[in-house]
Amino acid sequence: MDFKLTTEEESFRQEVRQFVKENWDPKGFDAHTLNVRAYDFDNAESRAHDDVFIKKLVDKGWYTMSWPKEYGGQDAPVGIQMVYGQELSYAGAPGGSPGSNITGALMFHGTDEMKDYFLPRMARNEIDWAQGFSEPNAGTDLASLQTRAVEDGDDFVVTGQKIWSSASHFANWYHVLVRTDPEAPKHRGITYLAMQIKDDDGNQTEGVTLRPLYDFLGRRRWNEVFMDEVRVPKNLMIGEVNRGWYAAMTTLNFERTGGAAASAGSLGVLDRFVAEMRRTKFAGVSPLKDPLVRHKLADLRITLETDRMLAYRVAWMQAKGDVPQAEGAISGYRSQLTAKFHFWPTLAKIIGDYSALLKGESRAPANGIYGTNNALAMTIGFGGGGGILLGPNIIAQRGLGLPR
Repeated sequence: MDFKLTTEEESFRQEVRQFVKENWDPKGFDAHTLNVRAYDFDNAESRAHDDVFIKKLVDKGWYTMSWPKEYGGQDAPVGIQMVYGQELSYAGAPGGSPGSNITGALMFHGTDEMKDYFLPRMARNEIDWAQGFSEPNAGTDLASLQTRAVEDGDDFVVTGQKIWSSASHFANWYHVLVRTDPEAPKHRGITYLAMQIKDDDGNQTEGVTLRPLYDFLGRRRWNEVFMDEVRVPKNLMIGEVNRGWYAAMTTLNFERTGGAAASAGSLGVLDRFVAEMRRTKFAGVSPLKDPLVRHKLADLRITLETDRMLAYRVAWMQAKGDVPQAEGAISGYRSQLTAKFHFWPTLAKIIGDYSALLKGESRAPANGIYGTNNALAMTIGFGGGGGILLGPNIIAQRGLGLPR
């Protein structure tokens, strides 16, 4: 393995870094430290602020750099993509590409008509997608889903309930798994649909009802989504009827990539935390004067660098044309363990009683970003790509060849 950047990659890193420095200012919002769990994730003003920056990425030609040229992308090498994602994540800026967890499914399984409609709009950041997978009785066992879709002429008629749909109150499109053959084995008989849940004027689609789900701070991050005989044209099917599970797995595989960016994001948070602690005094003394605190911070740095090396291994394999299923699962699982049980809890412990202060409280270090809010959100919340509970299963089955 050779993790050293090429001359081209290093030059591009400096270009992206300078671009971010000139064009990105978080303006006090905390929208990206924890993905869907960050404090301002549901803040409309923060999201509008993100859109301004994303427009600059679009104009720069970077927003779809990873896409194949046939879809208007650049076919950028994995190393260039990795550098780009790392620099944006380190700075706490918005993700630099269109909803990657649906993009791959559309490219691999969508019809030409779907590609022609969705991909150009996604490339201009004109579509907000929400994901309709989990149900009250089908979370980690996703294939047990019961939302029904019945064929009626040129449409599917969808009835059922989804849960934990992140930011679906901002979305205008929903990619949703439905059961079309209740008699088939549970991994079969599932169809994958694109469903418009809000029209161009912002009106909710007939038959779609969103019920807010709030976190422990009262932030609306998720929704329950109820569908009552919602008509979805058959030409919005992603893949084949009754074989939607396989198209959806393309979505999840894309969602599980990007570990190098995740570790870079945590490194950025750590560096900003250390800078904040240099300016902060508790009872007149900086926390950095405590040798135990310095040891904890050094340990975090080493842990994050280890996670980054695991992510580099995945990128290295992708650059060779390999499919790092087990390796990607190892990297993602390790990254989630670090964030949930080590990184954020350690930051909260270092600032002690001040960690209970929330955003807007004048005495909260860094406006509450490093407090109990984020530590608890990471410890309690689920991870991407199916949750932290699934990581060991993927590693065992695909990496070690163990039976189910």
